[in-house]
Amino acid sequence: MLARHTPLRAKTPMRRTAPVRKVARKAVSRGIKPNADEQAYWDTLGDVCMGCGRHGGTVVHHILANAPGKGSRRDHMLVVKVCPGCHNMGTNSVHLLGSEAAFLAKTGVDLVAIAVANRDDYLLGELL
Repeated sequence: MLARHTPLRAKTPMRRTAPVRKVARKAVSRGIKPNADEQAYWDTLGDVCMGCGRHGGTVVHHILANAPGKGSRRDHMLVVKVCPGCHNMGTNSVHLLGSEAAFLAKTGVDLVAIAVANRDDYLLGELL
């Protein structure tokens, strides 16, 4: 019988040879929060839903479609106020339908045109 010079190793789980490097996520700067000027513009928009005309409880919807003069992905000056039902909770909401164009086809309300007109009026000083 053959004799071993070294004992058998204990059954241990395999270990990694190199430590796992944790990569820090870089913060995406999309301008998530509006600055004071943009917030002042939002306050001038009122509290009436542009989709259905309901008063009170509106939220800000950022226009995601290509529009004249649109800057970044979330342009805080190109927004409309809509109720939660028209924004993302109802069956005919902008986010459920997928785009402002689909919302226009379903409801007949052009949110892009309203947002562009409101922004231009505000920048010209007429919406104050």
